[in-house]
Amino acid sequence: MNKSAIEIDRVFLSTIDASKAFVEYNEWTIDPDGEIYQYILQLFSHNFSQAAAKKARYAEDSFLAQITPTEAEGFDAFVDVIGDEMHELLKDAYGMQPGSGLFIFATADEQPVIAFFKLNYQSRFACEKRDGKVVWQKDARLLPAHTQKEYDYFYINVFEHRVWMSDMRCVIDGESINYMEERILKVNLDKSEKETVQVFQDAVMDTIRECYEDEAPKKLFEYRKEVAEDAKEKGEINLVRIPQRIFADNEKAAKRYEEKTQDLEIKDTPVFVSPQTRRSLTKKQKIVTENGIEILVPIEFLDDKNVFEYKQENGMVNIYIHDVNGTLK
Repeated sequence: MNKSAIEIDRVFLSTIDASKAFVEYNEWTIDPDGEIYQYILQLFSHNFSQAAAKKARYAEDSFLAQITPTEAEGFDAFVDVIGDEMHELLKDAYGMQPGSGLFIFATADEQPVIAFFKLNYQSRFACEKRDGKVVWQKDARLLPAHTQKEYDYFYINVFEHRVWMSDMRCVIDGESINYMEERILKVNLDKSEKETVQVFQDAVMDTIRECYEDEAPKKLFEYRKEVAEDAKEKGEINLVRIPQRIFADNEKAAKRYEEKTQDLEIKDTPVFVSPQTRRSLTKKQKIVTENGIEILVPIEFLDDKNVFEYKQENGMVNIYIHDVNGTLK
């Protein structure tokens, strides 16, 4: 997300440390010209559209709906509840590090959005001078930069009742769980955008390879162009319409795809794709040869017979490149 589309309204900082008797948190006075503000802004924007984030929707009568404020004025109570939940969880969880909690109430693309970051303390060496000698010691109170991965996060779109978060896990009662999903926000997560797109693409491509034989290359490129157009024009992938159109000419393939989607639990609703995923779907197709040579082909040239010719024999695809001038890069 572009930082210019974000307006930070309120910020709270808290301790997340089981060794303390209670949670300490304080509101930070926003200084738009300061370095801390820029750090918070970069952290918020950098993670806002992560394709790997797990996603969920929550109901009007859910725990999350009851504690989530619709305006910045009620943010204190939310911070209090989540801070206490995190503090109690840290006592029971194996694999969770102490750190600081950063709570943000912001307006992003004209929508109220709440964000939380658990900034884990890191172990680093610090250097200092004692009695005229240079001493190196371990310092476990350093916080990560916004591009490092020593933090967990969640976002809540207040009006749309949407939540998305990192898949950070810890062990509680011998079971590995996403603690933000099950213990903090108490929601049921779906696959991330990245996972959903990958599972969908694998199901379609496997079906094409199994059911189209010599026509497989042509059908694969037809599918890639269809997906690229959907992602570019609509910002989403229609998981129902695209397979229906692609497999309309082959009843066996349509049935095989349906079997695969049942096994893989692919939903019949369109999946929103972030700009990051959109670019990867619309830019180029990678072709990898048997001996490991990789060729990147712009989508629009995939089925141009003046450039490429494909022949499938004995389960292998022979690729012929015609009259193409090139340079090594």
